[in-house]
Amino acid sequence: MNSIKKLAQTFVPLVLGAVAAVGLTTIPAHANPAGVGIVQNVKGEAGYFAKDNGQTRFRDVQTRLVVTNQLKNLDGAGGLGGAGVELCDPNTGYSVQLGVQWTGSRFQISHGHGILGDLSGSDPCIMSGLVSGPTPLSPIALNPNVGDQLKFEIFYNPKTHWVTVNACDVTQDMTCRQAHFYVGYKNFYEFGIGVVSNGPILTAPANNPLVRFTNAAANYYSSTHFWNSIYVQNHWSLRQSDWVNGSFQPIMSTNQSLDAGGHTFLISNGSTSI
Repeated sequence: MNSIKKLAQTFVPLVLGAVAAVGLTTIPAHANPAGVGIVQNVKGEAGYFAKDNGQTRFRDVQTRLVVTNQLKNLDGAGGLGGAGVELCDPNTGYSVQLGVQWTGSRFQISHGHGILGDLSGSDPCIMSGLVSGPTPLSPIALNPNVGDQLKFEIFYNPKTHWVTVNACDVTQDMTCRQAHFYVGYKNFYEFGIGVVSNGPILTAPANNPLVRFTNAAANYYSSTHFWNSIYVQNHWSLRQSDWVNGSFQPIMSTNQSLDAGGHTFLISNGSTSI
């Protein structure tokens, strides 16, 4: 296992391997691809993110997932989280997030952008949870069902400074919703793919399959090549982000499940009390 950097501060958001009414199968334990380190946080993101190297800035992040029943209470806190993707600047705490959330009565595709609420950690992009006030992609909301395959993408145009968020329900005849908004000049030094929460209440260990991400990909501002992967070590440093409890035991983790090509991984969580 790669060495763990313990961060005592406090983050972006499927499953193609569904069985029996969208249950999840575990995957054999193995190590991440070479060079993928692990960081820990007590709230924020569980998944994978590009570590800020002060040079590489990202314009695109995308993934697919299948909605699972387990996402209704992903963090043990009654649905105060979501699964999807993020572009973020850790220097300012400005983030754009897109993903699926459980509202208490239905699943909903939501997006949000702005300054993250907690800037006290060393990296607010993975230690600050959800952007305040995420809103559904409207005017006609996209409400997927358990078992639906979803596709998420955030694209920032470095020339026009507009952001496009796009979500599609592949199962429902590729029904898509978009939002476009101007954000001005931004330095998105990090992308993230995973699960986000403002405060998980889970019991270790993280051994209950939650959701699988597939078709993960990212790209940077000046690239003329589509990498079709999040593991591109010649251009950025990838990290695994785990949620941990006060004893630094993982309560939500990918368990080093990223495949060698950087396309697919499974997130598991600990036991819930709800």
